[in-house]
Amino acid sequence: MMSMLSKDNKLIKLALKLKQKKYRDEENKFLIEGVRFVEEGIITGDVEHIFYSKKLFETRGHERILQKQISAYEVSDVLLKELCDTENPQGVAAIVNKRLWNTIDIKKDFILIADGVQDPGNMGTIIRTCDAAGVGAIAIIKGSVDIYNPKTLRSTMGSIFHIPVIPYEDFISLSEELSQAEFNIFAASLDTENYIYDCNFKEKTAVVIGNEANGIPAEHMKLCTHKVKIPIVGTAESLNAAVAGAVIIYEVVRQRMNTPWEGH
Repeated sequence: MMSMLSKDNKLIKLALKLKQKKYRDEENKFLIEGVRFVEEGIITGDVEHIFYSKKLFETRGHERILQKQISAYEVSDVLLKELCDTENPQGVAAIVNKRLWNTIDIKKDFILIADGVQDPGNMGTIIRTCDAAGVGAIAIIKGSVDIYNPKTLRSTMGSIFHIPVIPYEDFISLSEELSQAEFNIFAASLDTENYIYDCNFKEKTAVVIGNEANGIPAEHMKLCTHKVKIPIVGTAESLNAAVAGAVIIYEVVRQRMNTPWEGH
């Protein structure tokens, strides 16, 4: 068995750097923690290095995680906790390679666009929902929260490994690409009379979810082909961004499954 790594080890130094967005971008890597999350990364082939402490052996996952084909290094419980973002880590963390997606595959006929989503939990939940609903890809417009933020990653529950998540510098270039591919671009907005249940989502569909406080910028809204809203029948003014995204996403799924909706 290899000797326990110290904080001076170059891999440990790299892992600690990956807690900062600057280095995640430079290295095209990110850090994950937790038994289930690391297992997901191993299954998809994205994990490069594993760090574990004795605490890992308190779980049932250590046999699956400590595989010979992936480099695994023992560290102290104290150092493992420094690598992790949670208060009570499960005894394992890993360096993961980013999947570098260049453009949306226009063969996919259902995508989601996150335009200025700022809350890490919302972004992670959106990614997880898109994965569950079979959304083809997620486009992240510059100015949205970093999808490799530890809280975002935890909220994805491993879905970050299952769905293409593609960064875009600006909304204009994305809208042009989608228009050329004959997509309908649906903007979630309260400023419309069109309910999501009245829209046709069976053609090529892109759904835009905007900033939690300010919504979709006016200049981006003009580039969308449709504005749609979710019925608000109670006293709340609006829905959480992740919840709104989920409601719209599953209306698309419902229509494509030809399931009747009886509430409208």
